[in-house]
Amino acid sequence: MKAAVFFILGMIVGAAFLQKGAAPEGRVRSLNHVGMVVKNYDQAMAYYTQKLGFREAYTIKKADGSPQLTYLQLNRDTVVELIPANPNQQTGVTHFGIEVENLAGTVAQLRAKGVTVGDPSRSPANALFTRTNDPEGVQIEIMEFGPESLQRKAMDSWK
Repeated sequence: MKAAVFFILGMIVGAAFLQKGAAPEGRVRSLNHVGMVVKNYDQAMAYYTQKLGFREAYTIKKADGSPQLTYLQLNRDTVVELIPANPNQQTGVTHFGIEVENLAGTVAQLRAKGVTVGDPSRSPANALFTRTNDPEGVQIEIMEFGPESLQRKAMDSWK
């Protein structure tokens, strides 16, 4: 139930970003992904790929070969991000991500409106990203997918 509440809240906050003026030089393209920390990664992977038919776009692995995160595509532009839980993490929906055309412009506009947002950096998948939290503490990833990012490559390979 908590996951559903976060998902719905995320959709509402995401819709607010989609309104005109959210990114002056590059509009919000989409609500790109929902991130979930899962207790049993193998079971979750089997469920989402075998039962629901989501396509594994890519998996980023840690130095020891274990998965750090996996992007599962529902369609070209929408993804579920599975993150294996560690002992100190609560499971469930942890964040949602939106794709923008121009991350620097979006960050500047949000800061001008008083939003606390981090400086853009590179994700493990080579996308530009930053994070912010809504007033209820829901984490929002704001991302720009350049041609070198795994996200853009997965989107471009969708058939």
